[in-house]
Amino acid sequence: MTDERLMLPIGHLVDSGQVRRGADVVELSERQYAVWALAHGSLPAVQEQFAWRRESIVALARHTGVADAAKLVDELRDLGLLAAIPPDGSEALEFARGHRVAPLMLGLGNTAAEPGRFAIGFLGQPVLHVDFAVYDLWQWSAMDDTLWATCQSAADVAGNGLDPEKLLATFLSALHPLLLVNAAYIDVSFRLGVVNA
Repeated sequence: MTDERLMLPIGHLVDSGQVRRGADVVELSERQYAVWALAHGSLPAVQEQFAWRRESIVALARHTGVADAAKLVDELRDLGLLAAIPPDGSEALEFARGHRVAPLMLGLGNTAAEPGRFAIGFLGQPVLHVDFAVYDLWQWSAMDDTLWATCQSAADVAGNGLDPEKLLATFLSALHPLLLVNAAYIDVSFRLGVVNA
């Protein structure tokens, strides 16, 4: 039976083999890091709009010569650096309440020639194009503590009865293109404590 859950990498690469998750930095072995990096997706999968799942990571890892890929996926899940979630429903909602998305590129907007395609990238260098719903959530995600709060805010601003759970499902299904090109990363929701002098 195929596992239908999406597999999402958690954390932000800060140095070779070091991934920051929340306020902690996790040191990965070379093989763990290879699998974590592959969890961001692949260009053919993005182009074919293929959902990135556990078996996708394992197959790509084996293809690139990483042995024991399934075991490494489990290790990364135990470290909190991979999450397996359905694109909708209560598990997706729980994930969104405990995680946030952080943009890493600039929102370049749309053009009169292509009003429905919104560019993300760097000044004069678009890296990818997404639809408005994905662009809107991506660009405002840094303003909220959680992905769920971002979906709720977007639904409130739209003001036309938009369902935040539907926004969440759309966004989760569209995350891998953003992750693959490093336009964003997923992190746990956390706040740094205030240090008293």
